Amino acid sequence: MKPAIVLGRPVSFVKFVVLFILSTPKALACLVLVLSYLLAVLYCRVRSYRDPTSSFFDPVHGYDKIYSVTREKQAAAYIDSANTLDGGHTPSAEPKLCLGVATVSRPDKQYIRSTIGSLLEGLSAKDRRSIHFILFIAHTDQKVHPIYGEKWVETLPDTFLGYDVNDTVLSQIKHWEEAKDYRAKGLYDYAYLLQKCYDTGAPYVAMVEGDVIAVEGWYPRAIAAAETVEDQSPWGEEANSWLYIRMFYTEAYLGWNSEEWPRYLGGSLLVLLILATSLIGVRACSKILQRDLSNISLAVILFVFLPAFILLYFFAGRISMQPPTPGVHRMDNFGCCSQGFIFARETVPLVIDRIQHHTMDYVDMLMEAVADGEGLARWVVVPSLLQHIGGKSSKGDEIADSRAKMIWNFGFEMYNAATVRMGRLR
Repeated sequence: MKPAIVLGRPVSFVKFVVLFILSTPKALACLVLVLSYLLAVLYCRVRSYRDPTSSFFDPVHGYDKIYSVTREKQAAAYIDSANTLDGGHTPSAEPKLCLGVATVSRPDKQYIRSTIGSLLEGLSAKDRRSIHFILFIAHTDQKVHPIYGEKWVETLPDTFLGYDVNDTVLSQIKHWEEAKDYRAKGLYDYAYLLQKCYDTGAPYVAMVEGDVIAVEGWYPRAIAAAETVEDQSPWGEEANSWLYIRMFYTEAYLGWNSEEWPRYLGGSLLVLLILATSLIGVRACSKILQRDLSNISLAVILFVFLPAFILLYFFAGRISMQPPTPGVHRMDNFGCCSQGFIFARETVPLVIDRIQHHTMDYVDMLMEAVADGEGLARWVVVPSLLQHIGGKSSKGDEIADSRAKMIWNFGFEMYNAATVRMGRLR
């Protein structure tokens, strides 16, 4: 039986409202929809606080380190143990991948120990033998870098690199250092290290910046990604059809794109059409709904509540509502930044040539220009294999520091250390 409101009996206002709602199907349905919407909002606040594309993003806790903390501890322990080693690693004559890492001294904090420790910690002996690791301290006077002279610097790299150039080039590099021309020197250092990696003969080259940490098991996933891309990419006569595979990206640029508004509008109208057709069809088959679901009620559902839920879907953020599936994907647009690239050997000469002729760009901007100009594909590994931890820029100014803090992969922090390790050991 429906709750009845008996006239003549005293009743509180709250009780009256409750009895009215329970005795009125339309009011009850409206209440259910309102409560459902409020619960959905609360769910979005909990789920999307780490999604930079969401209106519910929390800039205070969204950048909290979770997996990074564990990985930095593992990296530090690895570097500490490496400082006790007497002999170095014997380089492979036929490496599968050349890993190039350049580092410069930073004003306050040095991240390079965490970078190298995380890249090497957890590698199997077989994997380590297939990597030729080049560490490049990019200073004309390498002694200015705090890690210079540390034991692990001698034992872990296969090649410890410095500037092996003529006096004219060395003078130019010193000029860049004194003028703090980070852009020109950064491009030169990138091309210089890339050439040294190319000279190892490895079929793949990974260029990693010195302010990241790597997920455990990054190497087999990186090689698997490269082989997958090559299987999907037709080869030309002289060059590969892809420029790079990203080991790092930030979700901040992967939100709802204004260029795709026709698709979003079309999808919303399709949902409206499906819901309207379903409600009208169900009402035609139900005498109860024919009585209670009037045209006005139908209009309220379709043009008030449905738009509210659709807007909430977009406010929740693209990463939350349409998360990228794990694997290797095309990312020809909205990729950032240059923390880690994998190149096929065939494209390395092209990259070096472009760098030598464009000294006014940053590495990531130049890579995009090269890919667009040559029609080369760009790929990314999901989830990210690297996390950017360089909150202090090597440029040593506040603007650069603030930008550096925004370069963050939020999905990286969701790695489970135990699950990652179990997956690597299988």
